[in-house]
Order: sequence, then C-alpha cells, then structure tokens
Amino acid sequence: MLPQPSFMSSLHAPPVWEVNLRLSESSSEDAATLSSESFQMWLQDDGDARQAATTSHKRSKRGTPSSDKKRKTTYDIRREQKVELTAQVETLQKQLDDLKFRVLVEHGEAAKSNKRAAAGNAVLYEFIQQQHLELAKMQAMLAGHLYFYQQQNVDLLHPAQSIIRLGTDPIERHNVLVALKDKKLQEAKQFITTRSQGLDPRSSYCQEERNNGDSFCQVIFEIRPIIGAGAREVFDAFVDVSQNAEIIISEMFGSITIRENNEADTRDISQMRLVTSTSQGTLVEANTVMFAEFVEANDESCGVIVSDFVDSDELYPYNPEQRVRRDTTTVFVIRSFKAKAKDSDDEEVLVVASRWTCSKIRRSEMDLSADILRELEESTVSFGDTMKKCIQQRLGKEDLYSGKSVSNPQ
Repeated sequence: MLPQPSFMSSLHAPPVWEVNLRLSESSSEDAATLSSESFQMWLQDDGDARQAATTSHKRSKRGTPSSDKKRKTTYDIRREQKVELTAQVETLQKQLDDLKFRVLVEHGEAAKSNKRAAAGNAVLYEFIQQQHLELAKMQAMLAGHLYFYQQQNVDLLHPAQSIIRLGTDPIERHNVLVALKDKKLQEAKQFITTRSQGLDPRSSYCQEERNNGDSFCQVIFEIRPIIGAGAREVFDAFVDVSQNAEIIISEMFGSITIRENNEADTRDISQMRLVTSTSQGTLVEANTVMFAEFVEANDESCGVIVSDFVDSDELYPYNPEQRVRRDTTTVFVIRSFKAKAKDSDDEEVLVVASRWTCSKIRRSEMDLSADILRELEESTVSFGDTMKKCIQQRLGKEDLYSGKSVSNPQ
C-alpha cells in the first residue's frame, strides 16, 4: 500500500512564493556583499598602482644624472677603493705591531732586547770615545812637536822655506832670485797638493795654530772656494796687492809703512823691504821676496805664488837693536778645474784658493812691553784677513769667498 501524503506537513510548509522571495533576498544580499568587496579591492588596487607609478617616477628622477654631477668612472671608483684599503692595511698593521709588542712584553723579550741594545750602545760609545782619545793624543804629539820645532829650532827650515842670502850687486841679487824661482814654485805646489788631500774643494776649511813662547808664531792653512771670479783674476789681484803691501798696511791698519828697496818689480819676481811704525811707535821690519807663475790650460789652470823672507841682505841688513823682525812664508795656489756636479752628471768649473802661511815675530834685543807684544801679535794675525779683503775690493766682489766653512783651530 502506497504511503499517503501527510496533510499536516503541507499545512506547516511555507508557500512557494515565500520561499522564492527569501531566495531572492538572500541572493541580493550576497550580490551586494560581493559588489562592495569588489569595489573596495578595486580602490585598493588603484591606489597601489598610483603609488607604484609615483615611486617609479621619483626613482626615475633620482636616477637621472644632473647637468653638474657626472657619473664616477671605474678608475675613480677603484682609486677610492684603493685608498680605503690602504688605510685599512695601515690600521691593521699598527694593530698587529701593538699585538706583537704586547706578546713580547708578556714573554719578557722586549726587556731583553732593550738590555741588549743598551749594552751594545754602551760598548759603541766607549769605542768612539777611545778613538777620540787616540786622535787627541796624536794631535797633542803633533802640537808638541810643532811647538818644540818652532821655539827651539827657529832657524830651521819650514815648508816652502829656503835659505836666501843676497849681496850688494844688483845683477847678482837678481840672478840669485831667478835661480830660486822654479824650485820654490815646484816645492810649494807639491806641498799644497799634499796638504789638501782628502779635503772637499767645495767647502771652506781653515786650521790655525798659535804659540807664544820666546817668539810668537802663527801657522794657518785654509781652502776657500771662489765665487764669481776666475783663477787668473784672483792671481793677478793677489800679486797686485802683495806688491803694494806698504799702501795697504798704511790704509787698513793706520800704521805708517815705507818701502826701503827701490828695485823694479816684475810679475814673476819681486822683493819688498818694508818698515812699519805701530801705534805705540815700535818699528817692525820685514824683507820678503815673492815668486809667481800662472799656467793656463783647457782642462785646468793653476797659479802659484810663493813669498819667503830673506835670511841675510847685505844691501838692506836687519837692525835688531832698533826694530822688531817679522818673518813670513806664504804659499798661495789658485786653481780652476772641471769636476762632476753634486746634483747631476754634468761637469762644472770650480775655482779654489789654498793658502798656507807661517808668520813669526822673532825675539828681540829690545825691551818690549806686554802691550806692544800684544799689538804685534794681533797685527800679524789680522794681516791675512786684510789681504783677503783687499783682493775682494780689487775684484769688486763682496762675496768672493762664499761657501760653508769648516774650521779646525788648534
């Protein structure tokens, strides 16, 4: 038997139109909800797109190079990197050195190393001081020998000195001087060449020795580079000044000086018999002969001048009872030669003057006061500087002897 439809269920069931209406409202609400969500998403997507566009535009503006700022080259970038890396390397090296030192200190090696260095320095210092003492001992021996030689053997020969005796006959006197000339010049040049060995010709050098025993004696040796004048010019100026010494002494020292001999001078041989009156009225006599020679060549030019005192002169004898005798022996050599320049491989021409002088004030039979002796000594010492000033004035060169000076007084 088939089941029968229930009448009660049909009564309680909603009508069809109500069901359809509910379905329609439900679908409308869902559609409205979906439409609202879609609109919000659209607005969000549109804002994101606009923001992305704005950001992209700003980036494009930022990436575009300006007219006054250029793009860095690869070389500049690498150079900056190199500088930074170099600085880092130096910093790391300093840190490494600090660490090494700390390790050494911790292990006590630094203290040991410092002790070894201090001990080595002490030994080296003692060795150097010992060398100074040995050198001082040698200098003392030489000075003592020189003092004894000069004081006890006044009449013995010194370098570039020879026995000169002149008679009364003019021809004989001239022949004696001519015979001495070549030998005197040769010995003088050899002496100066030997005495100058090991010295820098570009630097001024001076060594002076004085002693005051029974007779005052001064020995001076100097080397001076010449600036602004040639060897021949200096040679001629030295000869002119020496042959007119009486004028120079009178003008520069204010002492009346006369020349007693009247023989005609030549450029290569001359004699000067001078008598000078000091400010205290003491008469000083000197009898000197001078030999000169200048040899000029392409590579080297050399001028040699030797002046030596006359031991005895029958025509102009010494007067020890009324005059103080001053003996002077001088060797002057002026050279010009080519030498390699200090700062380049090129050659330059050097002009160098060398002078050795031995001056003595002989013991006198006169009773001289201490002030008179002091004046004689001071005039003897300053005469060489006066000669140099006169040569400068003759050449018109105030800085003729410019150059760094090395002095070695004893």
